[in-house]
Amino acid sequence: MRNIGLLLVSVVFLTALGACSDIEEGLADSTPTAPAYRFEPNSRAILEPLQIESSRHPKVVLRAAGRLFVLGVYTEDKVSRLGLFSSSNGGDSFAPPLPLTEPGASVSSHGENSPSVLFGNAREMYVLWEQETEGEDTDLMFARSLDLGHRFDPPFSVTDKEVPSRNGFSSLSVAPNGDIYASWLDDRGLEGTGGTSVYMAKSTDLGESFGRNIRVADKVFDCCRPPVAFGNEGEVFVSWRHIFPGSIRDMVVATSRDGGETFDPPVRVAEDNWEIKGCPHSGPSLLQVGDRLYIAWFTGGGDAEPGIRLSWSDDGGASFAPPVYGSSGIVYANHPVLSQAFDGRVLLLFEGRAVSQEDEWGPVTAYVAEISDAGEVGKPTEVPGNGISITYPALAGDNQEGLFVAWSEPNGKGGSQIVMSRGRKSR
Repeated sequence: MRNIGLLLVSVVFLTALGACSDIEEGLADSTPTAPAYRFEPNSRAILEPLQIESSRHPKVVLRAAGRLFVLGVYTEDKVSRLGLFSSSNGGDSFAPPLPLTEPGASVSSHGENSPSVLFGNAREMYVLWEQETEGEDTDLMFARSLDLGHRFDPPFSVTDKEVPSRNGFSSLSVAPNGDIYASWLDDRGLEGTGGTSVYMAKSTDLGESFGRNIRVADKVFDCCRPPVAFGNEGEVFVSWRHIFPGSIRDMVVATSRDGGETFDPPVRVAEDNWEIKGCPHSGPSLLQVGDRLYIAWFTGGGDAEPGIRLSWSDDGGASFAPPVYGSSGIVYANHPVLSQAFDGRVLLLFEGRAVSQEDEWGPVTAYVAEISDAGEVGKPTEVPGNGISITYPALAGDNQEGLFVAWSEPNGKGGSQIVMSRGRKSR
């Protein structure tokens, strides 16, 4: 696998066309008004008590009843394994990992290409990841639990290709009707051309099996995860970073109205006109809330400052609002994640650096912002770290105005460790 080289963004809701006077160079001027978050003073290496030698790429999920899970890649006997760590005391401590990979199998996880985990609509729990093979390619593996993560069935491959090829940068989503969608980038049929395609597969039997692999789009940017979301009328939305003429890499969203069998032509979310020949390992994030489809992404295009953008569609993905700039005052902002807490809060998480008035750079750390029901945006709150630059933060919000934010950071021993910080709304 080539290594080229998971809420909401700061946003303002435009209530009328007259608000266009507040847009400068296509981006709305956002004035933060929502409450800030208060985090515990010291973030913690949550797996250190378990004597895990190295860990990385956490994903955080919560049950409504309060049980907390962290999915992470960890090193055991020099093999990268995938494990599920659970906490029944709100993250004070975690149980030893429940291994999801078979003995001897090694996980391939780097940058944007990391595992996914989510819950179904009842007692199901689903996990998707890349697993190394004997050659240079990988298998896209899936495993399920039907008892809230206590036991998992043996993993199996989601892809149906006869000839191995590169695949990765996968995403996992569950539709309101319980169907499971896996989406990923796949080089099949394009080997040696430098191109890749967006593929999708669906399970209609709670993850016991997946149907045929469906090619959604060809020749897309080859290192940005393609997420999936679902509309209230049965729509299936998938987004990716598209390659436009002139090496322009901008975001698009395509819509399916037949359960992912076919897709309408993709809609360009914004004309960022970001010209880049390398790969930022930075895909979009999608979130459906009510009748609105949100999308957040990173761009370095246009005349505005590089950073996080947010847009939304109120017409089922047919068109998108002018983008809002969501990381004002934070440099090197990247890797946005949209999420909705159990109590309805819509959240944006991203990473970035604070710069003082003396132009002194702080370490890369996590920031979280909140969108109110009225469309007002809270100022991004910095999540306290350990003074060490982090990568790829993830979060989950509970039903008590709380947040759990986790990330990877160096452990000082040549490896990395999963670190967590917990926060609550300020009063």
